[in-house]
Amino acid sequence: KATESPEQAATKVPVAGPDELRTDIEAMRATVNAGVQVVSAPQLFPTPPGLAARMVDLAGLAIGMRVLEPSAGTGRLLEAMPGIVPFGQVRQTALEVVAVEVNAALAARLACSGLAGTVRCADFLTCSADAGDLGLFDAVLMNPPFAQGADIEHITHALKMLKPGGRLVAFCVNGPRQNASLRPMIETRGGEWEDLPADVFKEEGSGVRVALITMQV
Repeated sequence: KATESPEQAATKVPVAGPDELRTDIEAMRATVNAGVQVVSAPQLFPTPPGLAARMVDLAGLAIGMRVLEPSAGTGRLLEAMPGIVPFGQVRQTALEVVAVEVNAALAARLACSGLAGTVRCADFLTCSADAGDLGLFDAVLMNPPFAQGADIEHITHALKMLKPGGRLVAFCVNGPRQNASLRPMIETRGGEWEDLPADVFKEEGSGVRVALITMQV
């Protein structure tokens, strides 16, 4: 029977068995999954898919409309819009969608996703309706930041981005400041305020009470 010399044994390449191969594959899968996890960001509470679909319906989107999502986050509202083919495929041209997201990592992912024709990495409050900036839109759909009344400021700013006859659909905190500031605006524009269940954002990590509002200019 042939035997190996110590030098041959030292240079022999080990062959992985089935269990070792399985472990390696699981490790690779874990690495891939880690690479596509949602980016953690302050005030990031993605819109539940069912509510995102409702907001799209309320916006009355139609072919050729120019649509803005000012706090796009992970793209839940964008995914619910018609005519969108995500993940880098060729977008359909049913809508002209512009997304704004302040978090650079999230904005980069949105830019690669195909969910919007234009993605701007910026603080929405620094953007304007000027033709050289964001311009005007037929519809705005938004899930703004909630902390310290930021939703009021973001919604008020978004109204400036609408064309005459344009419609805004948004979440806001169902609190005294929002009721005092936004309800009068809704009433003068023939909009609606809908109280949502207390646990609507529970799975997204927030127990804040919110309302779904619509306004038209």
